[in-house]
Amino acid sequence: MRVSRKAGAEPAPSSRRQFASDNWSGICPEAWEALARANRGHASAYGDDAWTARATDLLREAFERDAEVFFVFNGTAANSLALASLCQSYHSVICHERSHVETDECGAPEFYSNGTKILLVPGECGKMDLDAVRHTVRKRADIHYPKPRALSLSQATELGTVYAARDLAAAGAAARDLGLRVHMDGARFANALAST
Repeated sequence: MRVSRKAGAEPAPSSRRQFASDNWSGICPEAWEALARANRGHASAYGDDAWTARATDLLREAFERDAEVFFVFNGTAANSLALASLCQSYHSVICHERSHVETDECGAPEFYSNGTKILLVPGECGKMDLDAVRHTVRKRADIHYPKPRALSLSQATELGTVYAARDLAAAGAAARDLGLRVHMDGARFANALAST
């Protein structure tokens, strides 16, 4: 069904609250003001500007790593490209059965990794059960099964729960023991930080 409206007419704002994603609401005034300050003068394109350099430094500081930082358009691109950089077509990614990578990205991680399989594990309140992860990794090792390569965690989870630092340390240790790389879907990372 097509909704028609007069050219130039603004859509009416909805009073309904939706917490499916942070991009369902308007931008907060502080962020809007920061964008207005950044929108002055001229700056080099393609990441060769002072704003990108500052954001990169802040991310390195927050994660306490001298990391390479790549800015992308949205979370699906971030997750898909990150997982594609970790996996080949014969690999698999292990994630919670309700994770964003599984339920909301419409096959993009599999597409960009040339067919990497997503293997699902259960767990309470959106958090992966590490015993289920171990079972999934050790279930099969034959040539006809996708080799487990990465463990993908959502922080905060789709159910609004947060992995505590000790939970993340345990997941990281389990991943190392199993020979897996760790990916974190950090779309709601700021919410997770604020909750601790």
